[in-house]
Amino acid sequence: MKETKEIYLESLNRAVNFIENNLDKKILLKDVAQEAFLSEFHFHRIFKSLTGETVKDFLQRLKIERAAIKLKRSKDEIGQIAFENGYENHETFTRAFKKHFQLTPQEYRDTIEQITIRKQSDYQNKNINLENLNIGAPIIKYLPHLHLAYIRHTGSYDKVASSFQRLMLWAATHLVLKFAPTTLGIIHDNPDLTDEEKIRFDACVMVSKEIKPKGEIGYKIIEGGKFAVFTYKGIYENFYAAYDYIYNVCVFEKGWELDDKPAIEWYIKSPPFYKPENYVTDIYVPIK
Repeated sequence: MKETKEIYLESLNRAVNFIENNLDKKILLKDVAQEAFLSEFHFHRIFKSLTGETVKDFLQRLKIERAAIKLKRSKDEIGQIAFENGYENHETFTRAFKKHFQLTPQEYRDTIEQITIRKQSDYQNKNINLENLNIGAPIIKYLPHLHLAYIRHTGSYDKVASSFQRLMLWAATHLVLKFAPTTLGIIHDNPDLTDEEKIRFDACVMVSKEIKPKGEIGYKIIEGGKFAVFTYKGIYENFYAAYDYIYNVCVFEKGWELDDKPAIEWYIKSPPFYKPENYVTDIYVPIK
């Protein structure tokens, strides 16, 4: 039974990676099932049992949430955003978007613009800035591609620690470690957009070369590139405030165009070696 579950988890990781890397294309169930090495019928049942969503619902939600982020961050035409998320026409996209958010894409764009302006004003009026949020001034860095072993965590960020514990146990028994391993987190979702129980987070450890996935331990290459790096010092419970300020104030002040990649958390000082108030995390924001 354990071996069967491991096989299903490996299949799920392959399928989810395929979906996440092809959101700009029209994806059919048979394509995802083929990537998972399972029949369409069998895969559909397994995917629903492991994620709580059908493949179709998962795929459409990711496309719509990705489009919502683009509506906020760019001035691109709505038709262009629809096309970039795999929708063949404006009307189909608008119907799907309104079903998900109860707003048309234009209404959402107008609303989120006002929310952002209000947040910026509130931060200014309360004299909140990078310094009193314990965030260092951003530094531009260029990362190479990163080879990572990971465990996908879905749900509240409060429970991410257990995924890292399992990952570190795997690393201790499968990697040649001369020093403490380099650990990272891949941030896929905005908690203001995604329901908490569906938030995706990858607990990662860096590896020097490709590894063979097994069970919940997956392998992926994160594309390198240009990043604005913010060093945050302090407890993880304050991450939301740090991200909120970075994405609603700093990004606009700097005039950055954000790249379509997930943010990365690089844990410089982390548990169990440091106290929470002494944690140091570099937040990598992808920019063009």
